[in-house]
Amino acid sequence: MGIHDRGYYDGDQWKGDGGGSGGRSSFRHSVIATIILINVAVFLLDMFSPRVTFTQTLADGTVVSAESKSQWVSVNLALKHKMTAAGYPGPLENPLYSFQLLTYGFAHASIGEDSGLWHIAFNMLTLFFLGVAVEQKYGRNEFLKFYILALLFAGAVWLLVNYLRGQPAWAVGASGAVAAVVMLFIFNFPRQTLLLMGIIPMPAWLLGVLFVGMDILNSMNHESRIAAEAHLAGAAFAAIYYYGKWNFEWLKFGWLVDRLSGKPKLKVHQPEVTDELSREADAILDKVHRLGEESLTRKERKTLERYSKTVRKGRDS
Repeated sequence: MGIHDRGYYDGDQWKGDGGGSGGRSSFRHSVIATIILINVAVFLLDMFSPRVTFTQTLADGTVVSAESKSQWVSVNLALKHKMTAAGYPGPLENPLYSFQLLTYGFAHASIGEDSGLWHIAFNMLTLFFLGVAVEQKYGRNEFLKFYILALLFAGAVWLLVNYLRGQPAWAVGASGAVAAVVMLFIFNFPRQTLLLMGIIPMPAWLLGVLFVGMDILNSMNHESRIAAEAHLAGAAFAAIYYYGKWNFEWLKFGWLVDRLSGKPKLKVHQPEVTDELSREADAILDKVHRLGEESLTRKERKTLERYSKTVRKGRDS
């Protein structure tokens, strides 16, 4: 898919996907649409799962338990550090739980928590409004690789920071990967006008400065429940990717993109030049060499034309 098929650009401004039903169809088969669908499905599944009761045995042997506002699905998918005593180990305590480095990005705060619905709503709306331009610019395959690797990188950085702090913690949410997508949008379209809080218009580059500044301040507040380190890691990943002119062509995610995009996998038939057709073409070309092109019959001309098309299609496939 070329740039003319993905939307159109004017300098560093994004002008949308060209509108019309083609744009809606493009989003329906996009990786972003599937990522949003998976996140919403996990959130709904979490709503109907039981609340989690954390238990901990104190030094004197006393067992303390408390019901959390969090629910079973989100807690089990969350990325965790030093929560083994509560019955929920993380990757650093048990390598078998390394899957949390990926699954945490598809779970969000449970509906009963303070952030509740806002957590997933903000992430998914941001991904929808800014991510579409990024996916259209880089293509589905490259975008999926970028998103997943940003998610893993943000999770790994968050885990390292909390390991150094030495305190129990757990994290859920796509914020790290979404932050990477947002910053990649800003790097590509710095003069695009965006609305802060959906109200205040400002250039994308200024929103990026505010975004990073707020996360730096939040990272200094150890009591904050915002995983600011994951946000900053996502932003850093986008910067390295963009300014380092990276691409992940070497990663083979094609099969996964086919499934996430919802498009059927097409089997391309590559025409072959049969021995019989090749012999017929050689004889006709020999006749042209001896008697000239005007000596060819209508049937011979069609045979030569068919031979030429077959060779060309086989070369271009």
